[in-house]
Amino acid sequence: MKNYVIYALVFSVFIGVSSISAQSNEEHVKRKELRKEFHQSLSENQKAQLEIKKKLRKEHKNTMKATFTEEQLAIVKNREISRKERKKTLDSTLSAEQKELSKNHKEMMKIEDEKFKATLSETQLVQYEELRKRKGKKRRGRK
Repeated sequence: MKNYVIYALVFSVFIGVSSISAQSNEEHVKRKELRKEFHQSLSENQKAQLEIKKKLRKEHKNTMKATFTEEQLAIVKNREISRKERKKTLDSTLSAEQKELSKNHKEMMKIEDEKFKATLSETQLVQYEELRKRKGKKRRGRK
């Protein structure tokens, strides 16, 4: 009798895990399709604006990295801690100049994003906002 209970419990856990995995994969496929549809609907000008935003992010990343101290570089390269922990640790070591640089970049990206959004149709705007939503929203509040 005990064996049946154990088998039933193991089977239930297996079914639960596999259904969660399938849902996760479905969401990934839907998101990928939405991204593909969104990019296909963009004009050449809009695609160019996205490229500009991408280049600005890359330039900022390189500029910030160039200002990092040895300690900050060690934090960035440390793969033993999570991305969230790396960011939290790195933020606590930033100098005033680095914080100002980051703040200016954030403002510049906000302006670029608003310019890009202004060129989108209603349908494109809905798709863009959907793509911008955080995937891990459910996990907020967990530690």
